Amino acid sequence: MAQTDVERQWIAKFQENLAIIRKVAGWTTQQLADELGVARQTVSNLETGKTPMTKLQYLALRTVFNAEIARRENRDLATVITTLVDDPLEHMFGERELWEETVQHGGQSTEDTMRQSQWRSRFTAMRMLTLITGALASGAAAGFITFLLFPDGKR
Repeated sequence: MAQTDVERQWIAKFQENLAIIRKVAGWTTQQLADELGVARQTVSNLETGKTPMTKLQYLALRTVFNAEIARRENRDLATVITTLVDDPLEHMFGERELWEETVQHGGQSTEDTMRQSQWRSRFTAMRMLTLITGALASGAAAGFITFLLFPDGKR
């Protein structure tokens, strides 16, 4: 699974804060490993940065933490993830828009415009992926989405 620059930044920011996020969830390294179905050492290696986090690991972790937020209505956990991971990247995106405006007034090339458009699309896609994993972590949301996709109950 190839990663874009935006995805790499998002995953790196999440990995950088994984230990804090896990502790706010109230879990030990072993408990998180059990939730993911991996060895404790795998979680430890991710937290220390010994092993780079993959996109699949990121998605699994976001889903597990989003399920915890939904299950226990853990607003502290939601706030920590938003504050440490999501908001800084949105701020970076805001700075990118400012840069785009500056470049636009100076006359930008078609290549610059395409690059900026791709960056914005990838950022939006990663943000949507995060929101979808959160929605799917909630049983009600998953049921509702299934109903929308398969209203007659047939797959």
